[in-house]
Amino acid sequence: MKKLSHLLSYVLIAAFLLVVGIAIHDVFFPEDNLLKALLYGSSRNSSPCNGIDVSHHQGIIDWEAVGATNVQFVFLKATEGSTHVDRRFSRNLRGARKAGIPVGAYHFLNAKSTIAGQFANFYEHASPEQLDLLPVVDVEWVGVRGWNTRQLQDSLMLFVRLVEEYYGCKPIIYSDLRFFNHHLKGRFDKYPLFIARYQKNQPQLPFARRYYLWQSSEKGHVAGINGHVDLDMLTTGTELRDIMM
Repeated sequence: MKKLSHLLSYVLIAAFLLVVGIAIHDVFFPEDNLLKALLYGSSRNSSPCNGIDVSHHQGIIDWEAVGATNVQFVFLKATEGSTHVDRRFSRNLRGARKAGIPVGAYHFLNAKSTIAGQFANFYEHASPEQLDLLPVVDVEWVGVRGWNTRQLQDSLMLFVRLVEEYYGCKPIIYSDLRFFNHHLKGRFDKYPLFIARYQKNQPQLPFARRYYLWQSSEKGHVAGINGHVDLDMLTTGTELRDIMM
């Protein structure tokens, strides 16, 4: 009995130390789920999310496995610039739709191509009939370097107006929080926004009228996908129907 009591004490102490370790770990490594996996089980699909976004970087995806998780929607990279098409887009589109997951597509804006050419590329490969979710334009400094802020804003405005005309809806604008605040804030506040900010709490955008999505992590894990995947959350007060076509 005494040995059993000692063993129980060791188990309780070990459990306490593990919980403390997780708390400390979360402070310094909030994106890493390794310690949580030790306590709660596998880290696969353990990160909270409403949806994901993917490209060829995720490799071959088992969409049937993804469809069996809590993933409610997916955005697929379709195009970039005026000629590039993501090599996994068609496969991912078929797989996600077959799995019953609402699908959207995004275009990566590029300063090296004309806006007319970029829109034609996107429209050709991501027609409205194929999509369940609002189209997305991905605006990041790595893509639009070479434009000043005015050129960037004018180019993006032309692209979103072309989307509005042909798709019959306002597109979602994706950007990280810092980039949006420095280069887009003020002129695009009324558009549906998709903001990347890798932290525990949803970033606040009090000036935005249609802030629908928050990319909370780039290192998530979802069953059916090898390696990391972006995790996307519907913002407070947003429902899936708000981002549907």
